[in-house]
Parts: sequence; structure tokens; C-alpha cells
Amino acid sequence: MTRKGGPGRQGHPGQQQPQAPQQQQPRAPPPQQRPPRQDPPPQTQEKPKEHAFDPEKLGLEFKYKAAIDQKPLPKKPTVGQLGRKIQLISNCFPLEVPGGNVYHYDIEIISKGRSMTTKPVPKEQKEGEVKPKDTKYRCMSTKRNREVINVMLNVNDNFRGRLAAYDGRKNLYTRTPLNISGQLKCQVVMEDENPGDPRGPRRDVFEVVIKPVQKKDSIDCSISLEPLHALFEGRISEVPQEAIMALETVLRHGPCIRYYPVGRSFFYPPDPQHVHPLGGGKEIWFGYHQSLRLGQWKPMVNLDITATTFYEKGPLLKYVKQILGIQDLNNISGLKDFETKKLTKELKNMRIETIHMRNYRRKYRILRFTNEPANRLRFPLTQNGTEVQITVADYFAQQYGCLAYPHLPCIQANPETKKVYLPIEVCEMIEGQHCKKKLEEKQNAEMIKFTARPPKHRFDEIKDILKRAEFDRDAYLREFGLKVASRPLALEGRVIEAPNVMYRTDKSEVLVKPRDGSWDMREKQYYRGAEINTWVLLSFANPRFCREDSLGRFAKLLRSIASEQGIRMREPAKIDIIDPRRRSVHKVLNEVQERYSADLAVVVVPANQKQVYGEVKQAAETILGLVTQCIKEENVSNPKKCSPPLVSNLCQKINAKMGGVNNSLTPGEKPSILRRPVIIIGADVTHPSPSQDIKPSLAAAVGSLDSHPSRYAVTIRAQTNVDEKKQAIEIIQDLKSMVMDLLNAFFRNTNGKKPEKIIFYRDGVSEGQFKKVREHEIKCIREACMSLQQDYQPGITFIVVQKRHHTRFMPVDDRQGCGKMRNIPPGTTVDKTVVHPLNFDFFLCSHYGLQGTSRPCHYTVIEDDNDFTADDLQKLTYYLCHTYVRCTKSISCPAPVMYAHLAAFRARQHLLSQMDESSSSSDCSSTVYQPLPEAVMKAIKVVDGLKNTMYFV
Repeated sequence: MTRKGGPGRQGHPGQQQPQAPQQQQPRAPPPQQRPPRQDPPPQTQEKPKEHAFDPEKLGLEFKYKAAIDQKPLPKKPTVGQLGRKIQLISNCFPLEVPGGNVYHYDIEIISKGRSMTTKPVPKEQKEGEVKPKDTKYRCMSTKRNREVINVMLNVNDNFRGRLAAYDGRKNLYTRTPLNISGQLKCQVVMEDENPGDPRGPRRDVFEVVIKPVQKKDSIDCSISLEPLHALFEGRISEVPQEAIMALETVLRHGPCIRYYPVGRSFFYPPDPQHVHPLGGGKEIWFGYHQSLRLGQWKPMVNLDITATTFYEKGPLLKYVKQILGIQDLNNISGLKDFETKKLTKELKNMRIETIHMRNYRRKYRILRFTNEPANRLRFPLTQNGTEVQITVADYFAQQYGCLAYPHLPCIQANPETKKVYLPIEVCEMIEGQHCKKKLEEKQNAEMIKFTARPPKHRFDEIKDILKRAEFDRDAYLREFGLKVASRPLALEGRVIEAPNVMYRTDKSEVLVKPRDGSWDMREKQYYRGAEINTWVLLSFANPRFCREDSLGRFAKLLRSIASEQGIRMREPAKIDIIDPRRRSVHKVLNEVQERYSADLAVVVVPANQKQVYGEVKQAAETILGLVTQCIKEENVSNPKKCSPPLVSNLCQKINAKMGGVNNSLTPGEKPSILRRPVIIIGADVTHPSPSQDIKPSLAAAVGSLDSHPSRYAVTIRAQTNVDEKKQAIEIIQDLKSMVMDLLNAFFRNTNGKKPEKIIFYRDGVSEGQFKKVREHEIKCIREACMSLQQDYQPGITFIVVQKRHHTRFMPVDDRQGCGKMRNIPPGTTVDKTVVHPLNFDFFLCSHYGLQGTSRPCHYTVIEDDNDFTADDLQKLTYYLCHTYVRCTKSISCPAPVMYAHLAAFRARQHLLSQMDESSSSSDCSSTVYQPLPEAVMKAIKVVDGLKNTMYFV
């Protein structure tokens, strides 16, 4: 799309709001190339309809580019020039890659005794049979696979004198070709030495099948490394993914054997003198992240320190005490059903070993904790040819000695069919088990405390990681001719100047210049203050702690601060203290709305009862359509906490929720694209944590409604986690209707204008998902536009925002850093050296690093009809980080991205409050594909009157 025309301001909502254009059946965009820029055609004499989108008047060409799957990602433009220069050090190390080939082989490992394999095969399937439907698969672990392959490499003559790199599943690479025609079958025998096992050493037999992987346009299984050199020399414009995958496998092979791999990171057990327990049987393990990245001129190895949570090695009894908060197990008569369910939820599938047999420890996985204690749980036992029923406690007393805790339940071990029961006291957790469950707030705080590192300390530890990785001594790297540099890449970045932020006083507009990512709005008012005619103050907190005088003092302070900041707020229509055990939250809010027609309810919630907060938001936003602002009881009852700064922060949220505009960018500094009607959309998909019982993923998108941009509409959908093939779903499935919602909201709120351009910031997409997201989501956006009006085809710029990466920067000159940590300053931008050789991408650190090392966001443009320059897009992105309504600081990513995240999080709270846990866990399983039940869709549906408000902030 090409646009010609002079500057203008985007319209604001008027008194009368026109109807949105009538929807038509969607049609796919024409697969033709966009013509070059040209002057707009002359205007016709036909008078357009009122509020109709006039393409000729705006100089728009309604011919989208070729179909998404027919063209590559947008090419990198000239590097940006805005801002002052800053010299930086990265944590990326150049990688020297040789020429020649590597050879690729497919691996299949079959356990002859256990019907296990590297490839999912039904246990009952025989050779030549068709796989039956709904058959459960058993897949060997990558750790066991590596052990089998290592034995094979040592004993098989085909590998004598050469090393091979293996990814733990299906792929094996060698530097020279193997003498294989067709396929090679090897038998591997592995013996586990267990001298105490009465059955003798366990002998496992595996069959390894090795096949050359035939390559396209090749007569053998070779992968040439020459295209990688050609890429950096500018001779080709396609990334050789097979070569990248091979090199990544080689780099990971050694660390995967020496350490505990988790994703792309490697961890090692803590020293006994440096253990960091988090409670609940969890502890912090430190390690390092390692990944192969493509830089602008050469491949790089990205190294970073990292930390995660592992389960502590030790007695299972200790876990029971910590998880349930029991000091002395002798002082209880047993465990209640809800306690055994809690233990099962926390520890299911954990690996344990038994300690009751001398010199022999057998390993199991926990299936569940039994409801019956060991002294009541019976199982059939054959004695002298007669089957008798015996308790677990009696059996252990006869065979191994009396139990110390017979009143405690047992664990039932996998598989369920074997009915193996073990007393808790004879079990110990095995070392090296990664904790995937969400941490509690206190544990998260401890994690941050132990892991935060200032830049200088972090980069010093990265030097130590370089030694631990042993790149210079790694036999596998030497076999393949790879060399990792000992010094990190130094580069030049730029610090973009922060925009002025515009507020008002009683008489005029006033500009505030941010400093180190923050600014002060004292003695200033919001750009447009909200008007609150009727509001109520409700307290669901304990009246002993939050009394009427505290509520009255808080209400007075709130009105005073609100007035100072430009919010017109009357006396509360009602101040009430409610006992939620006697009157339901829904009933109270409904009475308030019916009796007072309140615009706003400020609600005091108990600090230790999160369900009250959830009930307030669920009732107000999905049933009643009432705007609420919650505050914790200690922030009201404690005079030291109930302070002007706290209430000022509260007012920022209230003003935004009530339709006010907290601040604006100045017209002179505003990026040029914001001077015409344009919609900025932020989108995110959040997935449930492994510990959550309500399993659908939630997709949220917000779209701007004004030219500041400050106000946003929101739309939310629930979607399944997996498809019919049990593959994870990362795309936003119903994006077309979501974008239509946002475009209609823009139309209604801007006196009938439609956006000339769409700027779409998408969070939560990894590089491996770019192609799938691009093919589906950009097509959905185009179809949404054309469904509203067939010839409506605004230019789309689609930017992926990535926060979960490990690229870090540190100023070369400590004096150029900011704050106590000496982090890179807000506005630091990097668009060369460590960026992709082809794609339009850049790093931007937009926030002030208070703790640890600042993590910049990584932005990749995967579609750009609007032909952005690097400077224009970097400036727009940085400026949007200054428009977040909840604080007077620039944040780490553009405000619409953060709003989408908040909206999705709020939808999950609605869902958790509405859905019954037992039914939701069966109806919304993340591991089995099912259409989402109607109750889920209803639970997250917000009342229509709130969809164009920022209720979620």
C-alpha cells in the first residue's frame, strides 16, 4: 500500500457515532505484486458517502503484495542513524566454521525388552501392521538415548576413529561419510550393575537402526557448509537451515553428556556450600545458556548465565512436611484427602528410588498418593500357595522391619496396572529433576534475589562459563572443525532520545522530559482527566483491621489526589464494610449498581484471600459491566502505606479505566505515521502453567482508539492448546474476527474514520514459528479488512516482539551506563553486528534497569507493506514504551503489547473464578484435543459496555 497526502490529526469520538460498514464475505487477497510508488489518481466527481473510506482521496492502492507463503521476510533496510553513539560489549562469541560437508543420518532405537523407541510406536503393534487408533505411545528419554548411542559408537566398527554428534532423538551427524548402503542395524547391550538386586544385573537390549537421510538435489546424505559462507558473503539470500541444525547439534553434544540439559541451557548441581533452597523441596541450580545465532557478518555462539528450579535430592518425607507445612509427622493421625491430592498435584511423575533394600535402589515414578494410610491399604499376596490380603505396613514389617510412619499414605508407582505401593518413608527423590511448575510469589522473590547480577558481574561470570564450556578442548568441535572465539563481540549502538511527555495544568499544556526512563508529574494534571459522578467504596476486608475511620481517611485522600491530577470526583455515594461469607460479592456489586448507578466501585480486598479479588473482577466485568479498582487492605489500613505516591499510582489506573487520557506525545515529536489515522494493535497468547487445572490458551488483542495513542479497545478468545495431532497451537486461531472487532471499535470512536495503516505488535512468537504465524495471522488481518469493505486494504506492518532471549549488552565505558547497576541507558538500540544477516530486526532497551542486567527486547519485522525505515520504526517503538498508563516510566516493551498481556491475564482470572476445577480439568485438557466447552467461552466474555474501556489495567 502506498499513501500520499499531507499531515493530519486522527479524529476523536464525537457526540454521534456512525454505524460500522456492513460486513461482506471475506475473499483472499489477490496474489499479485504491489506496484511501485506513484502519484495518487485524480479525484472523481462522485461525492463519497458520509464517513465512507475514500481510497482515491487518500491515495491508497488496494493491491496487497503476493501471498505470504510466496515471498521471504522483509529485507533489512539501511541501519538507523537516530541517537548518540555508544560502544557496547555483547555476550555473543564469533564461531569459525570450516568448508566441506557434514553427513546426516536418521536414528531409531528400539528397546527389545520394553517396547520402547525413539519413534512413537504402539506397544502392541507388530511389523507390517497398521497403527490402531487411540494407541498410547511410550518414548525413550533423550538421556537414555544418548547412553545407548554412546555405547554403540564405542563398539561399532563403522564409527572406529571418528566421532558423531547426536541430538538425543532422531538425528546423528558425522564429519565423514559412513560405509552404509541402505541401512545399518546394530544391537546394543547395556547392563545396570545392581549387586543388591535379587534378580541380578538388569540387562537391556536395544536395536539401533541407522539410515542415511537423503537430501534434496543430492545423491547422498551430505549437508554442505558452503551455503553458510555464501550467505554472509551476500551470494545467496536463503538461510541454510539444515547446516544450522547440524552445527547446533555438534555444539550441544558435549554439554548434553556432561551436564543436565533443559531447553537450550545446561545446569549442574550446586556445591554443598552454595545451596539456595526455595522451600517446598525446591532449590536453585545455576547453569549457562548456549545457542547458535546468525550475526550480520558471521555465525555466533550466544552464551549467558541462567538459573532455574530443580527438586532437591533427599527423603520424600521432607517434601511432605514442606509442601503441607507440617512440623512433626508424629503429631498427626494421618493425612486428609485434600492433602493427598495436593501432594499428587505437586509430585506426580517425579522419579524416586527406594532405600529399604541394602545395596540396591530401585527407581520408580510417582503416579499418585493413596488416600488410605499404609496400615489400612491392602493388596493381594500369595503365601504358601494361598492368596491373602495384607496391609502395606504389615508386609514391610515382615520383610524389612516396622515402619516409623504407618499412619501416612503410600505412593502408587507407575504403571498403574502393576499396583505397586511404597511407603513414603522408604522413598527418596532422585537428583536432577527440573521443576516446571509455577513458583509461588515468595519463591519468585527469592529467585530474583539470588540470580540478579549487575552487568559487570554477569559478564565476568560469562567469562567463567566460557571456561566451563571447554570449547577449546571439546573433541566434537575439533572433529567438525569448529572454533569459538575467546572474546565476545564488541559493537556500536545508539541511544535514541526520549520523547517529551505532554500533560496539562489549569491554564495550558506542559511538557515533561524523561530522565533515565522516568519523569515526575507532580503539580501537573492528566492530559484529559475523567469525570466520575457516582462512585462507592466497598471493603471486603476484616473490619478489625480495616475500620470505617481508615476507609474515610482513604476516601478523602483519594479525592484530594484525584482533584490535583485533574479527575473530577465527587464524594462517595456509599462507604460500606461487607463480610463476604454472609453476602456474595456478586450480590453486593449488583445492589450497588442498581441503587446508585455507580460509575466506579473502589474495592478493598483482603491480602490473603485472592479469590475475593477474582470474584470482584469476574462479577463486575463479565456480568454487571461495572468498572472496579481494587486495593489491598494493608494499603488502606496502614497510614504509612496509605500515602500520596500510592494513591497517585491508583489514580493513573482509575483515570485510564474511566476514559481519561493520562498523557500524550507532543505533535511536533510524534512519529509521522501517528499524524494520520492509524491503528496500533498489540496481541499475545498466554498458555496455562503445568500446575493450572484450567487448560485453554487465551488470545488477547488490543487496538488503539485515539491519536495519542492512549485509549485501547480489547478483544479476547479462548483456544485449545493442541490440535487433533496433539501438536501445540501457537497461532491466534480466531484473529480475523478479533481484528474486525478492533477495526469496528476504531471506526465508532473516531467519527467514522478507518485506519490507513495497521501496525501490529505480536508477542510470544519464537523464530521457529515465524513462518506459520506469518502465513496464518497476516492472512487473517487482510481478510478482516476486506470483510468490512472489499476494497479496504490498509498497509500492514507486523512486528514480532521477543523478550525471552539471552542477548545482553554492557557499556564499554562504565560512565556511559546508568543507575547503580551501570546498565545500558533507556533508548539503547542495536541494529548491526549481532542482528540477522537478512531480516529486518533490531534490539531496543527502552527501560531503566533497576536490578540485574537489562534485557533489551528483540523486534523482527515479518511483514511491512508500509516500507518503514529503521529510524522510523525504532522511534515509533521506543515512543510507544512511554505511553503506558500505569506508571510515569518507559517500560520494556510497547504499551499495546503489555496491555494485551494484562487483558489475557485478566481473562484467565475470570476463567479461574467461574469454572469448577474438577469439571474444567476434564473438559479442557491440554493433552487431548477437544473443542472448548461453551462455558469457557462464556466465562471470558466481557460485558459489551466495557470492551472499549481499559478495565484490565
